[in-house]
Amino acid sequence: MSKWMIIGGGVQATTIAIHLRALGLSQKNLYIIDPNEKLMAQFENQTQRIGMEYLRSPIVHHCHPGPFDLKKFARVEHYAQPFKGQHRRPRLDMFFDHTRYWIAQYNLEASHIQQKAIDIKKEGNQWDVRLGNGQWLHTQHVILAMGTHHHPKIPEIFEGRADVMHIHDTTMTPNYEASHVVGSGISSGHLTLKLLTEQLEKQIHLWMKKDFEIFDFDADPAWLGPKNMRGFQQEQDLFKRITINQKERHKGSMPKDMVMALKHYQQEGRLVIHHAPIISCEDHYIVTEKERIYYDSILLATGFKYDVMQQPLMQRLCAMPQARCVDDFPQTTTELEWLPNLYVAGMMADLELGPFARNIMGGRQAALRIGDTYQNKVKHLAS
Repeated sequence: MSKWMIIGGGVQATTIAIHLRALGLSQKNLYIIDPNEKLMAQFENQTQRIGMEYLRSPIVHHCHPGPFDLKKFARVEHYAQPFKGQHRRPRLDMFFDHTRYWIAQYNLEASHIQQKAIDIKKEGNQWDVRLGNGQWLHTQHVILAMGTHHHPKIPEIFEGRADVMHIHDTTMTPNYEASHVVGSGISSGHLTLKLLTEQLEKQIHLWMKKDFEIFDFDADPAWLGPKNMRGFQQEQDLFKRITINQKERHKGSMPKDMVMALKHYQQEGRLVIHHAPIISCEDHYIVTEKERIYYDSILLATGFKYDVMQQPLMQRLCAMPQARCVDDFPQTTTELEWLPNLYVAGMMADLELGPFARNIMGGRQAALRIGDTYQNKVKHLAS
């Protein structure tokens, strides 16, 4: 029987898996349940689709528990221009190479079961998880780290329209000859720059629902340390914690260098930036209050639905008597334990980890807390 099972195979799940293996958890005592062909595949596909070259996060945000391990890796492997800007943002391909190196070092793919977890139940002191192929697996501990980036969010106005697709719709191949992008955040920025550099003779249109919001990171770095997190964790009203997270996350923002690059193309006349609300999209025309503009093809970069709590697996857990939620967010201990020996990460850890819960650093924080629990259990068994 496996002792620990991680459901998910993205950045956070991989970060937690690497940390547990580094602490001594054996390969045979770890299951990683994820339907993708390899760990990190979904994140790699999403970043490739939008043309991301450097991460938004700084040098110490990666999947290995040693904060400066990526810096060491860059030096040993002799990467050219491994980091960008004053915050030393890593090259994306280097970040993946570094992560794959540690996946191989800890033989994580041997723990990876390429299936989707579709059901779960508690039997005594063990958890039973049913996979998409009908198989039941048994474990003592479960970690939910599925992430939220599964189903693209398509605004109603664009649903079913001709030659309109979401950049993260994996059922379709993106049309990079498109000249229109819809979105206001960093993904739309990356995608627009990709189209501009690949279509040198074409004018690109970027449709934004607001003006540029410039922030270096997803949230103020003060939320990574005690300066802000002490007050957050002392706040007893969990609804207020939700409000803080919503307020402090810089959703739909871009770093300054990206905005400057887009404005440069705008000044050259190669990029047209629209802020007027779109009234309709029909017959290959985008219609605003004052304009009717022809489009050849539209790529949507409008984010994802936050529907993880509506998945059947999560609905089964939410129905359990001990499961407590606040406005669809699991209420956990400080160790991220939601139900006995069942832990959460990512969006599901929002109430404990704050504004950075959903990104790379949130995965590192979850790994630390769950890792401490693992070590305490090992010490208890040894005593």
